[in-house]
Amino acid sequence: MADEARRRLASGLRLPVGFYPALATGIAVQVGAAAYGIAAQATTGVAVALAGVAVFLGVAALLLHRFSRVNGVRVDGLASQVVLAAGARASVVYLGALAVAIVAAFGSRWWLVAVAAVAAGVGCALGARHWWHAYRHDPAAHARGTSPRMLGLLAVVACLGCAALLVVGR
Repeated sequence: MADEARRRLASGLRLPVGFYPALATGIAVQVGAAAYGIAAQATTGVAVALAGVAVFLGVAALLLHRFSRVNGVRVDGLASQVVLAAGARASVVYLGALAVAIVAAFGSRWWLVAVAAVAAGVGCALGARHWWHAYRHDPAAHARGTSPRMLGLLAVVACLGCAALLVVGR
């Protein structure tokens, strides 16, 4: 009975309107800002990269909050997919696109930075979409994810690392 109740709950969950485009946009902004910031190798570059991270984290928090309001529940696996691009495909696409964007930024090929950033956003959104369909089909196997506390801790550590880069870069 518990498994059937879990399946019914999962099949009734809905993603907020515009979930995937917003996720793709947030990731694209973050990748583009990171590429610029790394290539700039200056304090302003680090500030731009941090601003990109802030935009992405804001979008992710908004999407997770909207999901919770629409459904009245939280799914930890969704948070992992959104914030960490935890799926194997999404991670490979993200890292590959970020590498292309960074190399392109060093060469001042801004059109390629934009293409790579969009590819990262679309790839991660498609990875989240794939996970969502798998979760709805088998919620027990896909519900586990990184806890919100761990995600918050990782965000704090990342911000402290960026702040240290700002201090060292002066």
